[in-house]
Amino acid sequence: MYPSLPKTDVMNEIIRRIEEETFKPSINKQALINLAKIVINCDSFQINGKYYKQAQGLFIGSPASPAFAEIFIQRLEDISIYKMIHAPRVWLRKVDDTFAISAHSTEVILKELNEIHKDVNFTAEEELNLEIPFLDCLIKRNEENSIETKVYKKNTHTGQYINFESNQPLSVKLSTIKTLVKRANIICTNKSELDKEIRYIQRTMELNGFPKKLTEKTIKNSLKEKEKVNKTSNDNEHLINLYLPYEKGISEQIAKFSTKYNVKVIHTKGKSLKNVLRQKQIENIDEQNRSQGTVYKVTCNDCDKFYIGETGRKLNIRLNEHKRDAKNKTGNMSGLSQHITNYQHTADWENVKILHKETNFIKRKFKEALAINENLNNVLNKKEEVKAISNIWENLI
Repeated sequence: MYPSLPKTDVMNEIIRRIEEETFKPSINKQALINLAKIVINCDSFQINGKYYKQAQGLFIGSPASPAFAEIFIQRLEDISIYKMIHAPRVWLRKVDDTFAISAHSTEVILKELNEIHKDVNFTAEEELNLEIPFLDCLIKRNEENSIETKVYKKNTHTGQYINFESNQPLSVKLSTIKTLVKRANIICTNKSELDKEIRYIQRTMELNGFPKKLTEKTIKNSLKEKEKVNKTSNDNEHLINLYLPYEKGISEQIAKFSTKYNVKVIHTKGKSLKNVLRQKQIENIDEQNRSQGTVYKVTCNDCDKFYIGETGRKLNIRLNEHKRDAKNKTGNMSGLSQHITNYQHTADWENVKILHKETNFIKRKFKEALAINENLNNVLNKKEEVKAISNIWENLI
């Protein structure tokens, strides 16, 4: 939905909302408008070392896009949809999914909806056998026109939830069961469908490694607690919240001990494999930004070739020159920039390897030449970039 919404019209509606007299933000309104303009135009992204800009609509990856889209769609509803000649009797929308009831045909309503704005197109799905899915509900219309609902799952639903053996707090695992039971309680309008869904939850959680007795106990407690929603215990009013990363075996002991001192431990996500790999990547980039006087190696993402170079300046400055030369196709390109330009390959800029750190120019040039000559068959360096090493060093190399 987001790329189809007209950026200019969305921005105009945001400005209109901000300038309303009833809206009184804590900062200057013009400053808020300027910030919104900056955010709505942040639509660039990177793939394989190349930068792209989204041509139209709201940026899919922006945290602000859902809020901006909601503001715009609400305006369309207020000024057009609710005032249509053939307006639906019921119009219930969640983001870009809408449940509607109308006395008119689908074709008539769609035609009128799609005439509201040239960039906003609506599609429709009609009920089949008196049933229609909406979000995670399956809505069924009875012959007497009353409505029943039950939990809806797509045909592609796998039943895969958090595995009981995963490195997560027990409370997180049990909350999965509680959430599914709560959803069933809210959606299912008759007891037979609720019982059927409860059996499904029990069977599915067991397939995800949950012990049968623990699953049954959690479901039973969750069904009892449905009347206790929004009620809080007075015992918890004075608890101090302590946020700690979860470590299996240790965190449970800390949480148990802390309750004696009126402290509630809330487990946060510990380090994942992604965190570890990403941290190494960040450390590598930081090293590029700090390092001066280096012999470095840049590998190609699309072949087995690599480039070896040296610089007395900060490494990131020299790397940016390679990138700029390849992009602008300047005459004085290095072997690396020339390779990228000629073959449309990309370099692995995020994993540049520092072979040597050397501030002395002569020593650094020698180490560069040594590294190049050891890999003559695979280096991208041009002939003039390859320095010959005197024969007198052969016995020492």
